[in-house]
Amino acid sequence: MKNPIFTFVPLALLTLSHAWAAELVYEPFNYTAATGVTSLAGGSGWNAAWTQDGSSGVISSAGMSYTDSLGNVLTVSGLGMETTGSATTRNFRTVSGGPLTDVWISFLYRLPASNSLFEGVSFYRGSTALFSISNTSVDTSSSITLGNSVTPANVNTLKGVFGTTHLVVLHLTEGGTSPDKVEAFIDPPFAAIPSQPDGTIQAANFNFDTVRIAGQNGATLFVDEFRVGSTFADVTPHTPGGDPDTDGDGLTDGQETVLGLDPFVSNAGLVAAIKANPDYFGLYDSAGMLQLTNGGVVLPQTGNDPVGFTFEVQHSTHLSTWPPLETFTRSVVLPGGKNFLRVTLDNP
Repeated sequence: MKNPIFTFVPLALLTLSHAWAAELVYEPFNYTAATGVTSLAGGSGWNAAWTQDGSSGVISSAGMSYTDSLGNVLTVSGLGMETTGSATTRNFRTVSGGPLTDVWISFLYRLPASNSLFEGVSFYRGSTALFSISNTSVDTSSSITLGNSVTPANVNTLKGVFGTTHLVVLHLTEGGTSPDKVEAFIDPPFAAIPSQPDGTIQAANFNFDTVRIAGQNGATLFVDEFRVGSTFADVTPHTPGGDPDTDGDGLTDGQETVLGLDPFVSNAGLVAAIKANPDYFGLYDSAGMLQLTNGGVVLPQTGNDPVGFTFEVQHSTHLSTWPPLETFTRSVVLPGGKNFLRVTLDNP
């Protein structure tokens, strides 16, 4: 005799799948504070140490941290880098296996105060400047600019606050027969792959092999946790935080982000309509699930308790009364998110 056990969920669930790949380049700036960046060679995915053209930036006295809008905390280590100096600081470092394309890039960025000087992170192929994230020399606001050095064009993301640590995420896509594209996302939540960039630029070839961090006339920009990876998840490693339901509609902010909804606009009416009319959406309510016996017995879970059930093996000598011959009692802990158990009986 065999007793197959099946588990079900009462409503259809949407899940997000990340194509986990590999972190290609990482610089945590895990060095000694107040040290010049030139000649430092930590991190991974680089083929040489940092070099300088002009003065050198320095290692900050403290590292930077970042928590997204859903409470998820970026994984960080080490200290950070700042472009502070007595003259223009320009530090370069070349990645291994370049030029790189079809990659995600992330780093922490903090501009302390207004000025009319260039501070930014730029990307090169050899000696050719390609694109950058910066405070441009013609902008005294705190706005973060995505710049294109191949075809002169700057896109103001309209994001950025003085003295605030921002997470900058860039997505470089090779265009094939079309122009390459760089999309900038400022402070995206980690719950879902971002789809609405704060700025986009295009040009014939954005493949890069060198990173530059620079501050004009020694102007200060703080940079930390530089990463390049094959996926968004590669460049946003994090510790999950709390996931509140800001609009009180029964869906957490993280769930709404994954579903493309606004966490600040209630969907309570739609949720109630789905629950009241599950058949409209090809779903089952609890009563409907209990009717899906298919030759077995469906048992509901109560709260988070295990599902308990008892069955008897009965016998009879005259087929009119059936006293128990043996009784079996089981208690089954269902997997997370499962609410029903079905028991069927089959003779081998």
